[in-house]
Amino acid sequence: MSFLVPIHAPATRGEPFDFRTHANDFLVKREQARSTEVFLVRVPGLGTVPGHVHSDMEQTFVFLSGVGTATLRRAGDQVSYRCLPGDTVFVPVGWHHSVAADSLEGVTYVTVNAFLPDTDRVGGTAIAHAEEVNTAFAAAFAAGRSERQPDETVLFRCAETAFRRDDPVGALAQDFTSLVTTLTQAPEAYRVERIGPFEIARAVTPVAAVLSRSLADEIHAAVAGLAPVVVEGSQSPLSVKPPYAGSDLDLLVMVRRPEELPVASKTVRALDGVADRIPVPLAVGMVYQPWLALPGFYSAVSIDPGHEDRRWFSAAKPDRLAEATRRLKASLVTVHDQTWMTEMFEATVALTGLDHDLVREWRVTPRWRGLDVLEPLR
Repeated sequence: MSFLVPIHAPATRGEPFDFRTHANDFLVKREQARSTEVFLVRVPGLGTVPGHVHSDMEQTFVFLSGVGTATLRRAGDQVSYRCLPGDTVFVPVGWHHSVAADSLEGVTYVTVNAFLPDTDRVGGTAIAHAEEVNTAFAAAFAAGRSERQPDETVLFRCAETAFRRDDPVGALAQDFTSLVTTLTQAPEAYRVERIGPFEIARAVTPVAAVLSRSLADEIHAAVAGLAPVVVEGSQSPLSVKPPYAGSDLDLLVMVRRPEELPVASKTVRALDGVADRIPVPLAVGMVYQPWLALPGFYSAVSIDPGHEDRRWFSAAKPDRLAEATRRLKASLVTVHDQTWMTEMFEATVALTGLDHDLVREWRVTPRWRGLDVLEPLR
């Protein structure tokens, strides 16, 4: 009898196999164990693992990130489960099953295969089995996938999700909260707040935005000739999260190069001069312009009267929602472009004056800290 050895496999270090419809990152291969196999499944946003069935194994899915729907059927029976991070789904042998990503950021889950004794095993190795079943998955990919439209909850979830980028091979959507409210409810119905060490989801009632075209013109006039300014967050006409009583007006001063920091700082001080004429609290920060391509900034809109963004102040809601959708989808492509992300990260580090050699790892997070925390602005 051969002796097996223990295995430790970080989730981002699995050996990937791309089915085109989804990817399996093998953590424990069947040839490394007697009756078990473990892999991470990454399903792209609004994508689906095609329906299939196993005759030689039971499967258990443990969901890590995103929101997905697992559908199982056998003979005349069918069940569907909406799966959140931490949920487990058991798939008995002989049940056809598929998993759809309901999130724009995709869904990830760990699959544990338990091979049945006294049953012919399909595929002697993990890769050989993947190559065999990929023939059927390739046909599903060639047939194309139906267009699924994300709802507002999915849009908001995407903007609140971080994408870990610590390895060129895999990207994981990281959920920063296990609050069911944030995973399932419409964004206008709640806000996430922090009280000391506690994070809470509080019910809110939407109110009308205060940032009209005329107020945007007045703000722009106060900073004319200085650094560009954008509005983002709930007061932006592109936000799927409308303001509520007590909402701030979030304005961001854009910086493209280190030498622009003094002018950006002057712009921030100029905005203080109009704060008393704005009927809600004014929150001003600075943003490095390339960051605006990331999901958390999908709602950023220029207040410059001559900028094409100004059309969104008067556009119909369906058109604004379509633009928010387009921006979020484009930002997902950006986040998954490892070369571009690395270049932007290095430029960000250079802008702050940090020692790049001291950086151990990094990831993209939606909980931004603006450039106003940098030493040059103090």
